[in-house]
Amino acid sequence: MDALAHCLEAFCSNVFHPLSQGIALEGISIVNHFLLRAYNDGDDIEARGNMLAASSMGSIAFQKGLGAIHSLSHPVGALYNTHHGLTNAVFMPYVLKANRNSIEKKLISVSRYLGLSNQSYEGFMEWILSLRESLKIPHTLKELIKEDIKFEQMSKMAFVDPSTGGNPIKFNESDFLKLYRDSYEGNL
Repeated sequence: MDALAHCLEAFCSNVFHPLSQGIALEGISIVNHFLLRAYNDGDDIEARGNMLAASSMGSIAFQKGLGAIHSLSHPVGALYNTHHGLTNAVFMPYVLKANRNSIEKKLISVSRYLGLSNQSYEGFMEWILSLRESLKIPHTLKELIKEDIKFEQMSKMAFVDPSTGGNPIKFNESDFLKLYRDSYEGNL
């Protein structure tokens, strides 16, 4: 899911870098085709090899920058020692929703490229939520951390995180605080 987050945030970034844009889009497609296969059968070398490629592509693509998924995830990992890719996966739909006004057209084009049956923003969100469910990823931050007492501290950390500059919409500390609260309670 970290490979997907890298590709997705790079694709949604407003930074101009057409080569990274193409790499990000193909990386998302590879994740779509191979992540569940690799998850369901760890001996599937083709799926695992393709996921390795998608991971590498995400690392190349995020030359464009990352975004709020990573900005939110880094403080949680630092303070609660959560798994980075899992934490990104939890935040993913909440950040996509918060960024909707800026990224909707991009996600429609991704949904077309992936050949989703519902080629819209909503269809892309359905794909993300379905993928998370298939991977048994928690829907809420509350399922990863059992307290909400550090949200203000984490919001300050998220605001100054280097990933924040790549987010398509400029968020402030209160925006991050709202995202922590919404993801904790499952307000999507």
